[in-house]
Amino acid sequence: MIKFALWLISPDRELSEKWYRLFSREHLLVTALPGLADVSQIPQETWGIALMEICPKGVNSPEDLKTFLKGRKNISIMLFSKPGKTSNQEISAYLEAGADDFLTSDMDERVLFSKIRAHIRRLLPSLNLARTCAAASDGSVEIDTLKRTVRLGPVNGKNLILDNLTPKEFDILFMLLSDEGQVVSRKSLMESIWGDRCGQVNFETIDKHVETLRRKLKTFGKNIRTVYGTGYTYKRREREAS
Repeated sequence: MIKFALWLISPDRELSEKWYRLFSREHLLVTALPGLADVSQIPQETWGIALMEICPKGVNSPEDLKTFLKGRKNISIMLFSKPGKTSNQEISAYLEAGADDFLTSDMDERVLFSKIRAHIRRLLPSLNLARTCAAASDGSVEIDTLKRTVRLGPVNGKNLILDNLTPKEFDILFMLLSDEGQVVSRKSLMESIWGDRCGQVNFETIDKHVETLRRKLKTFGKNIRTVYGTGYTYKRREREAS
């Protein structure tokens, strides 16, 4: 799965430290930058959300924002300012220039984090689909999101093509293979695959999809291991039948 980053771009050190602690507690990869001049530290190929302050050292005009976004298609922009500092007309101009949301610096931390989570839920499916292929390190299982195919093999000396996975099983396998050897939580699977509908899904639903996926993968299904109380990991067993 593509790693997701969060940048805090503000000269307000106290606010940056406060929000840094908030997002770090929630296990997001966070980087604080003092101003827009420091955005060169953000590689253009990186995916994530940038929380930018509207101020002289941050984003000072809609044109500044357009310049920042030029050539960058992988970053969602959430602008903020101190209460009462930005007029509705200015907010509208920034949104038209490419910002995805606007908030104020005094926003309740729970609401702020919920907003960030909502953005991530909407963006992650697109980010994962940006990768077209994933494969086990030994090449025994390969998945192609463009062709929507899964290749297994060799099994008894031959490669097999699976064409009976449901869309959800396909997406679960893609996430596990993309993070081979790492634990993917049930919560991550729910939010990434079900998106805004994840609140309608429970952990038992995830477990049933994984159980069926294991059967369809035949001997390779044993590589999907349960991490009790957390989720699943795809890890090749040392002595795997072929």
